[in-house]
Amino acid sequence: MRFPDKPSILGRRERQERNLRPSAHGFGVLLLTVVGLGGAMLLTGCREPRRAEDSAVVADTSSEWREHHFANAVDNLQRLEEFAGGEMRQQVVDRFNQWIQHEKMPSDWEVDSAVAELPEPLKELEVVRSLDRLSFLPFDGYALQEAVWLRDVSNWAKGEQLEDLVRAQNLFDWTVCNIQLVPGAGREPDRIPQQPWETLLWGKGTAVDRAWVLVLLLRQQGIDAVVLALPDPADPSGETLDPWAVGVLEGNELYLFDLALGLPIPGPEGAKFEDGRLLVSPATLSDVVKDPALLRNLDVTDHVYPVDAERLASVVALVEASPAYLEARMKLIESRLAGEQQVTLTTSPSAMIDRLKEVAHLADRRLWIWPYEVLARRDRLTDEQKKELRETMRPFRVGQGTPLWKGRVLHLKGVFEGMHNATHYYQAARPSTRDFAMMKRQIAEEPNLETARNMREILAARQRAKGHATYWLGLAALAASRPEDRDSEIAVDYLSMRSLLKPWEDGVSYNLGRVAESVGQPKQAATIYRTAPVTAGLHGNLVRAQLLDPAPAEVRLPDAEVEPTPAERPEPSEQPQATPTEKGEKPEKVESSSEWLPFE
Repeated sequence: MRFPDKPSILGRRERQERNLRPSAHGFGVLLLTVVGLGGAMLLTGCREPRRAEDSAVVADTSSEWREHHFANAVDNLQRLEEFAGGEMRQQVVDRFNQWIQHEKMPSDWEVDSAVAELPEPLKELEVVRSLDRLSFLPFDGYALQEAVWLRDVSNWAKGEQLEDLVRAQNLFDWTVCNIQLVPGAGREPDRIPQQPWETLLWGKGTAVDRAWVLVLLLRQQGIDAVVLALPDPADPSGETLDPWAVGVLEGNELYLFDLALGLPIPGPEGAKFEDGRLLVSPATLSDVVKDPALLRNLDVTDHVYPVDAERLASVVALVEASPAYLEARMKLIESRLAGEQQVTLTTSPSAMIDRLKEVAHLADRRLWIWPYEVLARRDRLTDEQKKELRETMRPFRVGQGTPLWKGRVLHLKGVFEGMHNATHYYQAARPSTRDFAMMKRQIAEEPNLETARNMREILAARQRAKGHATYWLGLAALAASRPEDRDSEIAVDYLSMRSLLKPWEDGVSYNLGRVAESVGQPKQAATIYRTAPVTAGLHGNLVRAQLLDPAPAEVRLPDAEVEPTPAERPEPSEQPQATPTEKGEKPEKVESSSEWLPFE
């Protein structure tokens, strides 16, 4: 099977766009009507004493309304794609607070003993001090949203196999394909530390962000995993730990997955290419301790894998237990959910630490404090960092009907079929070049300077949204759980739009390589990995190329993959798009500016 080249598939993608791109008129603003209790009636004159049966009726009614509030909150949690702002998330918190007022503390709940390991400043975080509180904080709204997204991704990305290790490999694979690696350890003082829901939404993060998400995805499937860390060689005290890999616990062994490399650490059985997939048999911690030479297989050219036998003697298992997973109120919600609404909201780090005592070659087992440090640092953001966060979120909040937000959340839910699926909304987030030109004319003709400035900011956000949507359309074409249902041609088409995808260049190269693998061309895939841009994922790309093609021939990428020089590259706002007319086909429909209403 030939790796599809770009010219042969453009027409197919354009036909898809014509079929899927909706008119912006189809996106109305969804209004949520909340039905509440009627106002109290003012009664005059003498009132008879309330009878016992009246009190029973009031109690029954109150109970019914509490159940209504609970059901309403749970229902809205399942369809957050319909609400781009934070109002619905806060309403979910409010409804749960109305429900929980008359609930009792779970009889089997207590503050987990692992919390005592936290440094004193982290114990003073409000979310830690309120673990036993039966009322919900705004923070809990984000935690619930995050858990639902993690559940949704894990349910469709785990694949159809039942074995835990196979499902873990599939979820690892989803993580490295869908969360682009960015450089850094996450501890840098000027970096805004990400929460897992942000990593999922934005589709990018450090190796630590990836590891955090993977552990939580596995938790939703009932698979235990920890973050394995090593003492930082730059810290003589040995107190600073560098996250190294995720260890998936099966029996008394930890199977190793390196989120920086984007590969399981190959074990004694190595790797093989089969049925369009590089199959890596993951090593266990015991394997690499007994034979550290396994790690030397990860040395490529001048890229030396940073773990050796000496460092392996100090491996620490870090147990993830973000504060929301330790709350009594989350346990109450979790106990009432079943079926499709079921979601894992709790964990027991102390029980996990006890279980890890049966695992060999660990120097220590302890609570991972990074999730708590993230919350503490987020409480101390500078004004400039808050502005940066707003700008990062802005592409999800522009455009009529907030199409990028809807598309992304539906993508996380695995909704790729039906009329209003992820692809449908991603297409709506991609105004044409003509639309952008019309927006620019509106800005130029705007007499009010402040209004014009706001319009320029919205235009920039819509251009970023188009780039995000284009990249995610490529990934959506590869998202089917069964290989035969994936559309590699459409994926290559979108991922080849390099002018729109500069912020995604690492993910583009990696996923184009994965497409080449999927169509049975491992040598072509290895070439793509070896010629990828020098980014955070370079070492992992080179290792993967070595596993696919140990003795590479001299091959060059197709011309379609070559970037223009900076001098030749147009500004992002003026990127020319290949039009159907240039290919001798019928022009696609271009939306009018009135349909897009970009500045409302």
